[in-house]
Amino acid sequence: MDQEVVTILSATQSPDHGIRTAAEQNIKTLQETGADRLVQSLLRVAASSDYDISTRQSSVLTLKFTVLRTWSIQFDEFTGHALDQEVKAQIRAGLFMILTQSCESKLGSSVASLISRIATVDFPDEWPGLFDNVMALLRSNDRESVRNALIIFKELLDDGLTYDQFTYVAAPVFDALRKLLASSIDVKTKASAIDTVKSALNFFDQSDRQESNNMTAFIKNSVDIWSDIIAANFKTPIMEEQEQHDVVKLKISCIRVMQALNSVFQDETAAYAFEKLFLTVWSDISVFAEVYARYYTNYGMETYVYGPDEYPRDIKLLVTEEFEYMRQSQTDRQVLAFLKTPENMNKLVFLCISGAQINLEDESEWTDDGNVFVAEELSLSTNFSCRTAASDFLLSVCEHMCRPLARELQRVTIELDGSTSDAKNGWRLMESAMFLLESVLAEDTENGKALAKDGLDELFAIVSKKSSDENVFLRARSYVLCATLLRNLKESISTETANKFFGATLRAASGDSSFVVRADCLLACQRFLSAYPHKHSKSTQDSIVQAVVSLIHDASDETPSLLIDSLECAIKIGPDLTLGANSQVIQILFQIAAKDASNVQLSSDAVEAFKYLAEHIEAVHYQAFCEITVPPLISNMSAAPTESEMPFTALAVNLLSVLIDHAPSPLPSGLVGFVLSKLASVLLNCDDMQVLQFGSEFLTHIIQHDAAQLRDWRSAEGVSGIDLILNFIAKLLDPNVDESSAMCIGDVVTETVDKYGRNLGDMLGKLLSAVAQRLQTATRPTFVQNLILVFAHMATIDPQGVVEFLVSVDLSGSNGLVTVLDMWLDNLDVFRGDKEISLNILALGKLYLLHDARIESIMLKGDLIVENTGRILTRLQAKSRPLRYTSVPAHVKIVKLFLKELSYDPKFIEMSHGGLNTMTGEEKGDEGAEWEDVFNSPEDDFDADIKQLADRSNSDDDSDIDDGNDLERRFDDGPGIDRKTSDTLSSFFNSLCQNESKRLLQMYQSYFNATEKSSIEIFQRMYSTSNSA
Repeated sequence: MDQEVVTILSATQSPDHGIRTAAEQNIKTLQETGADRLVQSLLRVAASSDYDISTRQSSVLTLKFTVLRTWSIQFDEFTGHALDQEVKAQIRAGLFMILTQSCESKLGSSVASLISRIATVDFPDEWPGLFDNVMALLRSNDRESVRNALIIFKELLDDGLTYDQFTYVAAPVFDALRKLLASSIDVKTKASAIDTVKSALNFFDQSDRQESNNMTAFIKNSVDIWSDIIAANFKTPIMEEQEQHDVVKLKISCIRVMQALNSVFQDETAAYAFEKLFLTVWSDISVFAEVYARYYTNYGMETYVYGPDEYPRDIKLLVTEEFEYMRQSQTDRQVLAFLKTPENMNKLVFLCISGAQINLEDESEWTDDGNVFVAEELSLSTNFSCRTAASDFLLSVCEHMCRPLARELQRVTIELDGSTSDAKNGWRLMESAMFLLESVLAEDTENGKALAKDGLDELFAIVSKKSSDENVFLRARSYVLCATLLRNLKESISTETANKFFGATLRAASGDSSFVVRADCLLACQRFLSAYPHKHSKSTQDSIVQAVVSLIHDASDETPSLLIDSLECAIKIGPDLTLGANSQVIQILFQIAAKDASNVQLSSDAVEAFKYLAEHIEAVHYQAFCEITVPPLISNMSAAPTESEMPFTALAVNLLSVLIDHAPSPLPSGLVGFVLSKLASVLLNCDDMQVLQFGSEFLTHIIQHDAAQLRDWRSAEGVSGIDLILNFIAKLLDPNVDESSAMCIGDVVTETVDKYGRNLGDMLGKLLSAVAQRLQTATRPTFVQNLILVFAHMATIDPQGVVEFLVSVDLSGSNGLVTVLDMWLDNLDVFRGDKEISLNILALGKLYLLHDARIESIMLKGDLIVENTGRILTRLQAKSRPLRYTSVPAHVKIVKLFLKELSYDPKFIEMSHGGLNTMTGEEKGDEGAEWEDVFNSPEDDFDADIKQLADRSNSDDDSDIDDGNDLERRFDDGPGIDRKTSDTLSSFFNSLCQNESKRLLQMYQSYFNATEKSSIEIFQRMYSTSNSA
């Protein structure tokens, strides 16, 4: 069969597509019908020196492909036809036999890689001898055997070993690697060995150091030694030019291990990290930053090195990693003290300037596509470049010594302006210095105060001069730095100077020939306007709009977001200015958003800008605002949108919803009819989740603002506004509609019942029954909450009516009251939103106070029953045991949930930590008498309190009187419950304490858990203290 296999392998290399395809099909057929014979034959071909190296290499690759399909179910490629166990044993042994023979490097690497893949599923159970075999290769004197062993170990460490398995092999592996690195091996093998060390260190990063005492001891004894080894290898000099690639690869491997040591073993390396590691890197980057600058900013001579993972490793990557390591080291006091000296501060600044230069590669890419440049400017690029690393390092130093760093940057920037550097590439250093200075100032507005005042005039002179430089990047940087200086130094700069520079920026924003410059000018305008938001004219607004228009055509990626943000700045100058006859702000906003409506961030930015505009348009201008905004949205919307049109449709509906939400009541005459002429069809026929969600919000806002105009609307087919609402509700309450799409339908139902209840007749009961029925199958808590709010709103107005109605609803043999209360109380503790929770608490409190026997007879899920079996259960055993709960009456569960909510009350939390001596039932003598004494207090009118709270809950006025009580202010800040909920709960439990002490005592004895008992005892004391006061 061997010759047949060789023939097939040869055919797979044929340039003829037909021959190649037939050969590949033959291999698949053999894998399915005779995999055992196939892998044995492939192994023999790979091991035989009778065949040429390309055939043997092809045999190994085909063997790997076959193994993945036929070896183990743990491989994703497994097809279900497993090899015989004896055959597997032959393959494992045969692969190692190939490695022990003298073989070509690529063949050995392929075999080693296959061994590591098999080992990920077979070691240690099916392949107990693997570790000893690999260690034998590692300790051999043959270079290829050592490299193959390193490949196996690295891939195993990356993907195959568990932490427990790693702890078993860690000590001998580290010892063998240490001895290997101490021997006279070549540089390339050293780099592979250090890569393997890095993979091993990853295990320490994911381990629980507290539970691994043996590993902790190993770390303490090894980190010092390995720091010496890594530092020594990092210092490897480049003796000959042909060694340069291998040495750079070795240094990159070393710096990554240093990063791991610094990250994982920060405490263990603290004593010597500065001397052994940081100073080594500091010395090295001083050399290679210059090499990097020479290659990448002057000549563009990129040199790539490929490691075992085939990632390019070059000087650029080395310098980037070195900057990143030094950034990580900024928590070391010795490092900070070292950098703070004038000499080292100067060197640091020049290193960063050198590393942050725009290299030739970026210059070419940014010139061809300014959108890539914009992404970098907005810090939204996924490219972690040397420029980024240098900036990050500088900013980390700035956190500890801002003043000396900012002043040194300022001094060097001024010094560079006076230097006579290379005319062709000298701009790079200047731009880099300005970029870094701007980065420091942009990080914190307070950083501007660190600059030397006597050098500000020179700095502004440089900025002014460079703004007319022929180089576009230097020109662009000058505008951004200028705006950042003006923002940070607002108190020190005259209005005349600020206006002068801002005027120049505005002119360049629309008039400069470069996309890059115009984009940066818009960013500069944003920074300027954040510091000088007022007293701008319509001409300023028009200039920004013109600049935005000049970039729209070529804008992509992150640039549209920059344009939207710039338009928002223009809008904030004067929202009413956008209503002028010649104003294009709104149309341009829609045009930018429509460029990529599926971009969630861009759409969100557009909606926020439009929302600001809608919020700040005066009521007298709102009709004019609608006349400008609504037609383009409706005219560009398809009545039956296709899949490609759906993102814009969703955006348009969202914007219309925002428009209506902030409109005056009633709405401008004719607005509803104009919008629904097309949108009605969209809402009833579209199945897109976002369109339906935004459509629900849109209809809710229309009913809230002008129910009459919607009621009186008729479509061309005679469908009324109320019919439209009912059809839309029916559509979204259909169980076949995804819950995400119907997430806001409860709000529509609530408003429909509130505004049109009397117009619905018999449909009202059917509508509410449909809500209860859909609630029965709801699964997502947010959807459950939205449906529950329908009944919660009603219960605050007529709790008894809600009970009577739900009892009459038949839901598969159960009445609606049982279904609704079960879902309501089972999900209450995961409901979100202060107003929503407050409303739910209020509604449930009213239902409780009915003392309706039909509510109190409903038994619901209570506390989890925890079984103490006295033995540890496996995961499988735990899954096989269903969770069991106690049963409690519905009214008791209401009280239990209220106690849980009460525990979030800041006043309650303070009392619970204030030294109260809570007592358990066993510690009380006559428990009943104790409770009777505590609850024997003057009566309050709880119903009046509830009515007042209901009025407040339904009010739009959320303001509270500030009485100077710090505790009260916590309701509006940080975790906890809001004041309305707190007041409702306090009134509720006050009522129980006054009027239902015996009933509460019965709950305490029969149903409350330890936490709830403690909570009610704390509340007793709170209540008693407030009444005695």
